[in-house]
Amino acid sequence: MEQQPQRAVDRRQTMILFKDVSKVYGNGVAAISNLSLRVYKDEFVFLMGASGAGKSTLIKLLMKEEDPTSGKISVNSRDLALIKRGSVQRYRRQIGVVFQDFRLLENKTVFGNVAFAMEIMGKSRREINEKVEAALSLMGLSKKADEYPRNLSGGEQQRVALARAIVNSPRILIADEPTGNLDPANAEQIMYLLELINSRGTTVIVATHAQNMARRMGRRILYLDHGVRDEEMSSGDADGKKRRTGASDQVNVSAAFNDFAEEAEDEEYGSLFTEDNAVNAEGGDSDE
Repeated sequence: MEQQPQRAVDRRQTMILFKDVSKVYGNGVAAISNLSLRVYKDEFVFLMGASGAGKSTLIKLLMKEEDPTSGKISVNSRDLALIKRGSVQRYRRQIGVVFQDFRLLENKTVFGNVAFAMEIMGKSRREINEKVEAALSLMGLSKKADEYPRNLSGGEQQRVALARAIVNSPRILIADEPTGNLDPANAEQIMYLLELINSRGTTVIVATHAQNMARRMGRRILYLDHGVRDEEMSSGDADGKKRRTGASDQVNVSAAFNDFAEEAEDEEYGSLFTEDNAVNAEGGDSDE
């Protein structure tokens, strides 16, 4: 008997898994309908769809701001349904979020805005100073540490928000329309920084309407249509090998970065990309 070839075993670690997930609100509106998707560890994916497609609901489910009506959601092999109410904040520590409207504290300096994310977790002043300085260096904002948000450009404010999102070493970074209020040059800078963060081992999900930018980046696109994944509109492979192609279509991320960022040695910000907020495969918190 002819021996059948063995199928290749996929050994990639799943970071996010939605399995047959639905979310129906009290008014009968189904925001998500029987949705299944998988995002791998260290992957960079775009989440796209028209307004009302379900992107915001998906993010709320992932943040455990909402619970699904049915189906299963797991993050790093941890079933979110098993997380007790008192442990939700601890779970959220491994997820950084960047919003389109920045949501900076106007009465705090740039340093204070980024530090606040660590202060509410009770981190030591020494650790706060080290990591905030590293995050600002990575974002090209070291010289803006004492400025207030009102004195910053839109691109600078978004970079402050990004620094705040990564300062606690998240395993997952969610950027919700991060370039929606920015001009093309600043948008390219933000996308470069997201790629840089991803290259350090953080799983990145970018929710956006910017189809041209998403397709030029050459990353996988998950397209939602009324809460259902649209396979025809989705594109790219999950293996992380599909990158930008065609010199004329490339985003000149290096030039964009050099427009505002000073060169920083790896050790200056390497501490931001740690396993501090890992969740183990058995579903418990790594610091327990």
